[in-house]
Amino acid sequence: MIKSGATPNIRTLGLICSLALLIVSNAPVRAQTAEEQERSYRRESMEQALQTKERFDLYGLRFDSDSATIQPDSKSLLDDIATSLKNFPDWRLRIVGHTDATADPQHNLHLSVDRALAIKAALVDRGVDPQRLDASGLGESRPITSNATPEGRALNRRVELDRVTDSAEAKKMLKAMSDFLAAQKTLSVGFDTVFEVVTPTDQKLGLASSGTVSLSRPDKIRVARSGGFADFEILYDGKALTFLGKNANLYTQISAPGTVDQLIDTLQEKYNRPLPGADLLMTNSYDELMQDVYDSKDLGSGVVNGVECDTLTFRKNDVDWQIWIAQGERPYPCRFVITSKLDSGDPQYTIQFRDWKFGNDVAADDFAFKNASNAKQVDVKDVQDKLGDLPENFTIGGAK
Repeated sequence: MIKSGATPNIRTLGLICSLALLIVSNAPVRAQTAEEQERSYRRESMEQALQTKERFDLYGLRFDSDSATIQPDSKSLLDDIATSLKNFPDWRLRIVGHTDATADPQHNLHLSVDRALAIKAALVDRGVDPQRLDASGLGESRPITSNATPEGRALNRRVELDRVTDSAEAKKMLKAMSDFLAAQKTLSVGFDTVFEVVTPTDQKLGLASSGTVSLSRPDKIRVARSGGFADFEILYDGKALTFLGKNANLYTQISAPGTVDQLIDTLQEKYNRPLPGADLLMTNSYDELMQDVYDSKDLGSGVVNGVECDTLTFRKNDVDWQIWIAQGERPYPCRFVITSKLDSGDPQYTIQFRDWKFGNDVAADDFAFKNASNAKQVDVKDVQDKLGDLPENFTIGGAK
């Protein structure tokens, strides 16, 4: 949720893995209580939901209070899950524990993980291959309704079952892209970005910018980016990092000897300024992108800027992401879409690449800061806010 007044902190990572057509009645529908959902449960309904929607919220799996010990009356539900997995031998299942918000958030997180692991162990005892199961817990971080009432808290205490895909082909194509880019000693590319944010009135706004990147491995990079509210340049020559805010004609320099990989980590972790598509530029981009991925899919061919691409989707706890990779001997990325699952309205960041050049086709650059505009040198804190993704009159609001 975005309000008028500061800058957001959205990390760049993932997008939606499948498309669905939702037909919604105009008549108001009363949500079922947890007790009603438990009473109406049928194994066939769970299987149908996992088959069509790839997700099912299960109620009725009970644990001892503040414990991961499964109560005996949950046996039939565990038997049903094991039976479903035997009926659909190609399925992989992700078990996610959720709690209400009545205890300490960190305690709730650990409890939800322990309960998901307990369910996994119970299914393995019933003959399910552990390689087909993944266990995770999100504590109180993903409520489906308010925790203000007993009924709401009961709905939030649930076990989420997700049918997931582990596409070896999708991972193979992503690895080929990663290896290809890592092997390029010099490269340059133009990009266009759209950062979609949501206002308190649920209006989605798109903020657009464009720029260029030039890279010379292992330790030189130049990034220029401009938009209606931002116009800046970042230069790195292996020794010093320069931030130049062109609108304000201010710059700062920081001693930062090392590699481009180290610089990308420093910009994100220390200065909260991730470079556009930076994960793709790292020499170990495959490892960075695949960390904590639990679902991967190959959606087939797509076309971006006239280039035929392979379309891949990946999911993590905090983000979904999708990437289009050019087919052929030069598998470079053409489009990268990242959607946050942590904020109301699903803020989304899209970066589309153009004019990739490699090797001798890349224009020569010494990556040194020349200060042709006689910019004033200032402390890093005075130029940091000139490099953000939002105008100054925007601020982060609370989740709905």
